[in-house]
Amino acid sequence: MNRVSRGRRVEVRVQGSGFRGAVVWALLAALALAAGAAEQEGVALTLEDCVGLALANNLELKISNVTREMARQEVEAALGGYDPELRLSARRRHEETTGESAGTAEGALELLGAETDNDSYEAALIGATALGGLSYDLGARLGQSDGTRQGSPFDTHTGSASLTLTQPLLKGFRTGGTRYQVALARGQSAEAALQLEGRIQSILADVEEAWYGLIQARERIRVQEEAVRLATQLYEDNRRKVQIGAMSSLDEKQAESQAAAARADLSSARQAHAEAQNRLKQLIYANHREYRGVEVDAAGTLSDEPVALDAAASGARALDQRPDLKEARLALERQGITVRQLKNQTLPSLDLVGSYGVAASDEDSRRDALDQMEAADEPFWTAGVTLAFPLGNRSARSRLVQSRAMEERMGLEYRRSEESVLVEVDNAARAAAAGLERVQATREAREYAEQALQAEQQKLERGKSTSFVVLQLQRDLTSARNTEIQALADYNRQLAALALAEGAVLERLGVELAPE
Repeated sequence: MNRVSRGRRVEVRVQGSGFRGAVVWALLAALALAAGAAEQEGVALTLEDCVGLALANNLELKISNVTREMARQEVEAALGGYDPELRLSARRRHEETTGESAGTAEGALELLGAETDNDSYEAALIGATALGGLSYDLGARLGQSDGTRQGSPFDTHTGSASLTLTQPLLKGFRTGGTRYQVALARGQSAEAALQLEGRIQSILADVEEAWYGLIQARERIRVQEEAVRLATQLYEDNRRKVQIGAMSSLDEKQAESQAAAARADLSSARQAHAEAQNRLKQLIYANHREYRGVEVDAAGTLSDEPVALDAAASGARALDQRPDLKEARLALERQGITVRQLKNQTLPSLDLVGSYGVAASDEDSRRDALDQMEAADEPFWTAGVTLAFPLGNRSARSRLVQSRAMEERMGLEYRRSEESVLVEVDNAARAAAAGLERVQATREAREYAEQALQAEQQKLERGKSTSFVVLQLQRDLTSARNTEIQALADYNRQLAALALAEGAVLERLGVELAPE
C-alpha cells in the first residue's frame, strides 16, 4: 500500500463554469496518483486528498456549479434590459391627384393635378437607465419631397434631430421593470451561490464520514484477524492436548467452532471494507468503472482528541454562517424588494417629459438643410408632465396585500428555521460530548478485556481454568475492540456533524472558496 502525505490546506476558486483556479499541490498530487492507481497495488489517501478529489470530480458538485452559472447568466440577461435599441427606417411614399375643371365668372378654369414622392430616413437610439427609471429617445430624420404641383416642379429637403427624456416621478421611480428584474436576478444569483456552498459543505461532510468509515472498516479487519489468530492458536493447543489425553474433545470442538466463526466474521469485515471503499470512491471519483478495481485506503487514524464544546457559541456561529440561513435571509430580502415594487405599482403615473431638438428645411439641397441643422438655426423644445391615475386599482392593491402576507410568512418561517438550527446544533454538541465519554469508557472496557484474557490464559496454562472460559473472554475482547473502534468512528463523525450543523465544514477541512 502506497502511503502519501499531503498538505494541510486546499483552496478552491469557484468562478465561471466550473471549479477553476487555484487548487493546492496536494490536490494535483492526489489526481496524478489516482490516474495511475490501476497499475499500483493501491492508494492511501489523506482526508485532504479526498476533499480535493471530491471538489474536482464529484458529479453532484459539478451539477450544482452549472446551476450556479445559470443563475449568473440570469443577472446578465436582466442587465440586458438597459441595452439601448437602435432603430433604422427608410420609407418612400408616392401620391397623385387628378386635375379638375372649375367654372368661374370669366369662364372655365383648368386645375392641374399633382404628383409627389416623399422619401424619409430615420435613426433612433432608444433605451432606459438605472438612474431612477430615466428613459431616453435620441433620433434623427431626413426627408425629401419632390414632384409637380399645379404643373410646377418642386424639391424640398428637411431634417431634424432631437433628444427626448422621460423621468418617472411616482410609478416606476427607482423601481422600474428592468431595475426590479436586475435586483431579483442578483438576489437569485447570490442564493444560488449559497446553495452551492451548502452543497459543497454537505458533500465534504459525506466525504469525511466515508473516510472515517473506511478507517473503521480497516480496523475491524485488523481486530477480526487477531480474533482468528487467537481462536486458531487455542484450537491448535487444545488439539495437541486432546491427542495426549490431557483435554476432552469437547474443548477442541469448541475452539474449532470459535475459529470458524471468527473466520466468518473476518469475511464479513472484508466485505464491509469493500463497501466502505466504494462509498468513498463514489464521492471522490467521477467514473466508478474506471476506479472499480482500485484499492483505496485511508491514510490516517481515528482521533480521540478532546474538543472544547460550547453549544451556545456553536449556535451563534451557526446562525451567522449557515448557508441555508443566509439563503433564507436573502430570500426574505428579495421578497421585500417585491413588496416595494408592488407598492410602487399602486401609485399613479406621473412622468416628467422634456425634449430638445433642431429642425431645418431647404428647397435647394440636402446639404444646405444639414448645414442649417448643424447651425441650430431652428431649435425647438418641449417640457411637460403626464399623469395617469388608475381608478380602483384593485389588481395592484391585491397583489401588494398578497406579497406582504408572503413576506410575513417567510419571516415566520425564518424564525422557525433559526430555532430548528439551534436545536440541531445543541443536539450535535451533546452527541459529540457523549461520544467522547463513550470513547473513554470503551477504551477502559477494552483494556480490562485484554487484562482478563491474559490472566485467564495464564491460569489455563497452569490448569486452573477451562478452554470454555478463555473462548468466552476472547469473544469479549473482540467485541470490546470493535466497540471501541465504533465509538472512535462515531466520535469523529459527531464532530463532523457538529461542523456541518454550524456551517463550518469548510473551515474545519481547510477549504477556501475564492470570492467572485
